[in-house]
Amino acid sequence: MRLFQSFVAFLGGLCTVAALHAQSATPPLVGVACNLLVSEDERHEGLNTLHAGKYAAAERAFQNAFDACPSQHSILLDLSRAELQAKTLSEAIRSAQRFLELEPNSIDGRIVLANAFFMAQRPQDALRESEAVLRQEPALAVALKLKGNVQYLTGDLDGALATFVTLLDKHPEDEEGPYMLGRIYYQEKRIDHATGQFQRVLKLNPKSYKAYDNLGLCYQSLGDTELATRYFLTAIKLVDKDHPEYDWAYANLASLLLDAGDAEKAFGFASKAATRNPNSARNFYIGGKALSKLGKHELSANWLERSASLDSKYPEPLYLLSRVYSQLGQKEKAKEALERFEVVKKDAPRERR
Repeated sequence: MRLFQSFVAFLGGLCTVAALHAQSATPPLVGVACNLLVSEDERHEGLNTLHAGKYAAAERAFQNAFDACPSQHSILLDLSRAELQAKTLSEAIRSAQRFLELEPNSIDGRIVLANAFFMAQRPQDALRESEAVLRQEPALAVALKLKGNVQYLTGDLDGALATFVTLLDKHPEDEEGPYMLGRIYYQEKRIDHATGQFQRVLKLNPKSYKAYDNLGLCYQSLGDTELATRYFLTAIKLVDKDHPEYDWAYANLASLLLDAGDAEKAFGFASKAATRNPNSARNFYIGGKALSKLGKHELSANWLERSASLDSKYPEPLYLLSRVYSQLGQKEKAKEALERFEVVKKDAPRERR
């Protein structure tokens, strides 16, 4: 499910947008014990701590708010969002389901639950909930995005294509429609179509670093190294200070430089990518490959071992590791790495971008 892990980063703000579709407090019910003043104070504290990134504190505050006034059903959605941000995914699902038991017709509740299922890597459940929302509101953007992203990540590219075409048709000013169409076209090697969609994104948002990054990939596939480099560098300039979590453009440029024969510069960008995202097997593989080309075999072996440890189903670092160990004269380690490679390569090839 590595695709989910990488793509969730791209979807970073989706859960917040979904949950804010129509947030409102539920009026206290007659006959239900409710300390509304305490509940509202705790809820306010929960919202403040959630905004500050203190997710555990937000969870506690929202739970206290609900306990103080159980008739305030929508607090459960606040709690679910906090749990989702804290990565306590089973709890996030449970809180959203508790809300829907009390408010079975709530579109907001379905969206929050669908997003919780998505983050928990339960795509069919996420798809079911998003489709339930779309039966009520066929043009709701956040539900279309959830459905399309689930289809994309589960390999239903035709379905995802149709969903994002609908999103683009219904919401032409929403940049995610053309962005995802571009990703699908790129994956299908329809590069001209992909380029057109990413250019459309830039018309909507001239600071879309992801669109610049993907245009770099498009022009790289077309063999235009100069233009690809320019787009990668533009993406890097945009993310350098404002988006420290984004590593793709650095790794993509490093890979391009490796192909162009500039291993020294390639390692520099791969190193920056690895610093930004030390959990990316690809970043360490590219860095290890650059070090190998520079003749720094011991360092290369360290980077490649790190890559292999981060993703046990990634064959490329193991193959190169075998060669590096051979160059170091470590025959047993070379044999072991090659055997591991032979086992892993039997898996179906998977996209790394």
